[in-house]
Parts: sequence; structure tokens; C-alpha cells
Amino acid sequence: MARSDGEEFRIDIDVEHAQREAERVRDMLAALRRRHDLARYEYTSIVRIVPGGDTFAHPVLTLGNRFAETEDLLLSTYLHEQMHWYLWYLGTPDRDMVAPFYDELVRRYPDAPIQQPDGARNYDATYSHLVVNWLEIAATSEFIGRERAIAVARGTRSYRWIYRTVLKDWDLLGELYERHDIVPIRTAQALRQENAAAASAVLNGGRQKTRAAKPPRASPRARRRPRARGGRSAG
Repeated sequence: MARSDGEEFRIDIDVEHAQREAERVRDMLAALRRRHDLARYEYTSIVRIVPGGDTFAHPVLTLGNRFAETEDLLLSTYLHEQMHWYLWYLGTPDRDMVAPFYDELVRRYPDAPIQQPDGARNYDATYSHLVVNWLEIAATSEFIGRERAIAVARGTRSYRWIYRTVLKDWDLLGELYERHDIVPIRTAQALRQENAAAASAVLNGGRQKTRAAKPPRASPRARRRPRARGGRSAG
């Protein structure tokens, strides 16, 4: 495209900064994995890094660089997204693990904010993140201690009401999640073995003995709405 003064107009694309940011997040995550046994809570082993993009769990665990300023923040963010996968694998395609007590969460917190930054991106995501954020803090505490994990949760720019509520009602929510077989958190290896045993039982004509075999007790919410995608930026 020629300009009136004869100098050619040109548009260049420079991805060097994005490449550096992607490498920084990758290297930080690799360092965390060397320092800690994160494989315990890696329910998906495929991770994508998109500098400047959203952070979310499904269909591929995707990390932006917004929640990666420090190692503690990246660790909690990474485990947050892995906990979305944990709940997904803990259930079945027809059974959302949060559905049986979703209405109880609504009764406990009828005025929960349903938009960011205090809530999540919508009504369903806000209540489901009362579970995910609890699991995130519990898992993060195992690697860096509860004090540092709580400091990250209190300092986050997203889900502010959710984190405050999870910390305030920690024991009450923990009892609820234990009652519904979500905690103690199963490791990725244990969950894979559990699901493999269940699949083997089905193939051999036996009855499935694991929690996944329980008949769905879906609430009206679970029947009428799709599963939330999850993620700190995406909801």
C-alpha cells in the first residue's frame, strides 16, 4: 500500500513478548512440578499456555499469564483448574458431582453474587466454585502451607466473595463435601485406578462398585443446564 509521499505502508506482527511470557509461565510451572509432587493432583496431563488469553479447565487446561505473577499464584491457579477436572472424572457423563447438594448451597447462600469479581461468571458457576475454590485451597495448602494458600486466596482479583465464604465456612463446607464423597481429595492415580476397576467390572458383566455407579441424583438445575466450563478468567 503506497502512501502519498511514496513511502510504503507496512504492518508488522511481533510475537516476541508473547513468546517470552509463554516461556516464563512454562518455566515457572516446570519449576513447581520439580519442587512439588503435583502429579498427585494432575487429573489431566495436557496443558496449553496462551499469553493474554483466558485461564480455564475444559476442554483443554489452558493457562494465560494473568494469574502467574508469582509461583504461589500460578500454583493455586493450576490446581484450581485441575480441581475442575477432578470433579469431572469423579462423576460420570450423566452425573454432576455437585448436583446432589447444589440446592443446599443455594439455601445456605441465597444472596451469592453471580457476576465477577465477587462471584463467578453466572449463577451456576458461582455455586459450583464454592466447591472448586475449597478444593483448590486444600490442595495448595499441601504444597506451600495453609497460611500462604490463604494469602493467595485473599489477594486474588476474582471470586472475592467465594473465597471469603469458603474461608469463613471452611469446616461446614468441608463436612458437606465429605458427606457427598468429594473429600478427602483422591489423587489422580487413585482415581484412575478406581475408574479402571469400574470399567473392568462393567466389561466383565459385574456391578460397578465405585461411587460412579451410584444412580444420578440430579437436581432440576443439573437436568436443565450444561456443565460449566470453569476457569478463573472464563468463569
